[in-house]
Amino acid sequence: MLWTSIENSRHARRVVGQAERGEPAAKGKWALASAGLQISQLFRAVPDFILTFEAGYAAICSDAQWCALVEHELSHCGVERDMYGTPKFRKSTGLPAFTLVGHDVEEFVGVVHRYRAAAAGVQAMIDAAAEGPTIAEADIDFACGNCQG
Repeated sequence: MLWTSIENSRHARRVVGQAERGEPAAKGKWALASAGLQISQLFRAVPDFILTFEAGYAAICSDAQWCALVEHELSHCGVERDMYGTPKFRKSTGLPAFTLVGHDVEEFVGVVHRYRAAAAGVQAMIDAAAEGPTIAEADIDFACGNCQG
């Protein structure tokens, strides 16, 4: 986990949290080696995932907002699965094959309005929302760096 004091935005929306794979995304052998070295020096090894949070937001948000943001970012961290849904493992190490996971629901309100929830594949999300929160109210739709592009 990393803290940042640098404000970030994407698509004109403030980003206060982001999940990334720990492996450097640099292009080219030298850039990749340099980025890998920096990450290793920060964490003593290359982590499976890096979660980055804006400290300014963390200082002012409610406990429920903070918990929702952290859980949201952790939900982006997952294990690759084969066509049958079985977790994949790396042959070289035997460790899980980690990946970033997209959202359970990604749809436009207009599509749901015109064709309804079942046709848009969002009925389970609507049912969960109708039940209300099991912990507390929180609003993180604006916060995640992975959610906006």
